Amino acid sequence: MKILISVCGEGLGHTTRCIAMGQEISKEHDVAYIAYGKSKEFIEKYNYKVFETCPEIKLTGKNGKFDIKRSIFNNEYNPAKAILIEKNIIKKYNPDIVISDCKYSTIVASKLLKIPYYIMTNQNYTGTHKKEKIVVYPVMKILNAINKSAKNVIIPDLPAPNTICQYNLKNIGNSMYLGPLIRYDLKDYVVNRGDYILSIIGGFEYRFGILEELNKLAEEKNLKIKMVCGSHEVAKKINNKKSKTVEVIPVAKDIGLLMKNCSFVVCHGGHSTLMEAISFGKPMITIPDLDHPEQENNTKKIQELKCGIQLSHRNLNDLKYAIDEMNNNNIYFKNAEKLSEICKKYNGRENIKNIIDNR
Repeated sequence: MKILISVCGEGLGHTTRCIAMGQEISKEHDVAYIAYGKSKEFIEKYNYKVFETCPEIKLTGKNGKFDIKRSIFNNEYNPAKAILIEKNIIKKYNPDIVISDCKYSTIVASKLLKIPYYIMTNQNYTGTHKKEKIVVYPVMKILNAINKSAKNVIIPDLPAPNTICQYNLKNIGNSMYLGPLIRYDLKDYVVNRGDYILSIIGGFEYRFGILEELNKLAEEKNLKIKMVCGSHEVAKKINNKKSKTVEVIPVAKDIGLLMKNCSFVVCHGGHSTLMEAISFGKPMITIPDLDHPEQENNTKKIQELKCGIQLSHRNLNDLKYAIDEMNNNNIYFKNAEKLSEICKKYNGRENIKNIIDNR
């Protein structure tokens, strides 16, 4: 069969789990991708065929704050443009199945062309009392109408009570839990509790303040920190002022290798990063983007499971206390290791292959 995987390219979280999916499915089927920007470049490094499209939205923010209105409503990108491009791609590739990871323009194009489709997402609802719900709730209502039309909505997470994206989900009848879908086969890694902090705060300029604070703490407390920046531009900025104990990594070739040997992880609230961390049994200090309800909900669950500490971008001074708490309280490490054992029982890569084979 020919499988076409379409990827939302805002950040690399969607991209990494779609690569994991492609690696598994391509063992028996032909696989191609629809992607754009850094996501397209990243997938091409794995030698897959990638058709270029454009975003439906473009993540925008400033000083740690995510701007949902400007991200969804902009003059440069819109769903209609993406639908037209992706409709032509589907006609050209002629897939048997389309799998879309939060790229809803591809789903609309598939529906118009009568191609069977699955949707992968960790968010079809966002529980929030913030003003952003004025935009989020109507958008989610529209997306769930589309979700209900899919053969299945695939959730790359653990079932309850350990679902990391629990507060971003509602049952719409055709959902199924896949388990963690990560790029790495954990059987290939011997996990150690190392002596360095792994920072995975990258990609967007509005997160730069976290890197500056980590760099300052590395100098003050003699902390070994490896910073994965996700961008050569961001890496260059932090390199100009970095502490001697900080290693700056513009783009990591193997996050799995870095993660297996770290002590703990500092990250935002992206779902894929959190799933990779719990799969490796690593506790986290999480700093979700300001006014980003999805990330805030993910990190709230991490804290409730007591495998991480949730901070606010508004209070980055708390980072030094969180690092001390993490180093001095073994409960976070114990609970992260327990989650890792649960992850081993839910093989997302094997499960996605079974879904395709038994469709």
